[in-house]
Amino acid sequence: MRTYKIFHIKKAYQPFVLGREKMLQEILGQETIQNTQDHNEMTYVCEKIDEGFIKQDLERKLSRLFSHNERDEHRLFLEHPLKGSIHMQFEPYCVHVWCKGSHMLDLDLFAGLSDSSDCYMAFQQEEASYGWLKPIKVGSIHSFTEILDFA
Repeated sequence: MRTYKIFHIKKAYQPFVLGREKMLQEILGQETIQNTQDHNEMTYVCEKIDEGFIKQDLERKLSRLFSHNERDEHRLFLEHPLKGSIHMQFEPYCVHVWCKGSHMLDLDLFAGLSDSSDCYMAFQQEEASYGWLKPIKVGSIHSFTEILDFA
């Protein structure tokens, strides 16, 4: 089973976060060790998760791929007969995701989320991996020299 923490980075902070993803991964790792659930450092650079929008958007986009889906308060469950299942739990600034089965599940989910915004970032603690769900085009946010000035 693969687990992810997905955050919606504020558009204004994309240039600042770009290139500092590893530092955010380390912050999240420390918070996991300390058993904090509120991700204090992340709330500053992140938008609040719009749970209703995400649930509706994913159901609309993924309903043809997944044979079973359930929704209840702060949770979403999607199941594909061959690929496996996705469990999602929503918090104010984070979506926790558990994927069981094919890695194609992850790609389906990431594609569904990235269609609505280019500001989502996923962190996977087990593999110490992270990344933007939709790659950021540097020229689309600021010039490269402006980004270096943030560093």
